[in-house]
Amino acid sequence: MVDHLKKLTEDYIDKTDDLLASRKLGEGFFGMPDSAKSHPCHTEYFNAVENTVKEYIAGEPDAETAEAAVRFLLTASDEYPCSNLASWMLVAIQNHALPLIPYLSKDVKAELYTWFSKHVPRLQRLPVQREIIKALKR
Repeated sequence: MVDHLKKLTEDYIDKTDDLLASRKLGEGFFGMPDSAKSHPCHTEYFNAVENTVKEYIAGEPDAETAEAAVRFLLTASDEYPCSNLASWMLVAIQNHALPLIPYLSKDVKAELYTWFSKHVPRLQRLPVQREIIKALKR
């Protein structure tokens, strides 16, 4: 599962790099439409990650794979150097870690809670990151 998530992420970053490279001069400035920001690849990537997690949960989830997936989802925004166009979506996919958290052991939850709480400053946390912290704390 994690290999598939990595492949989806790498393909997504490549696609966003191609979109940025093919932008027309002045696109996105002075109120001009920005085809790179509105491209469907962003939603497609988010949905593909969601479907991968749902398919995994529908099978026979194990704690080890769930842990690897949660770690990937929480660290992808740090681990993959990419443009601002893609970086926000790598934060957004953290949302898909939530259904995997119940499969983690108490020790792993505690470790991830400590790390994630320190890693994401309190005043900069997005709502989904607050939910993740709550789920890890339980």
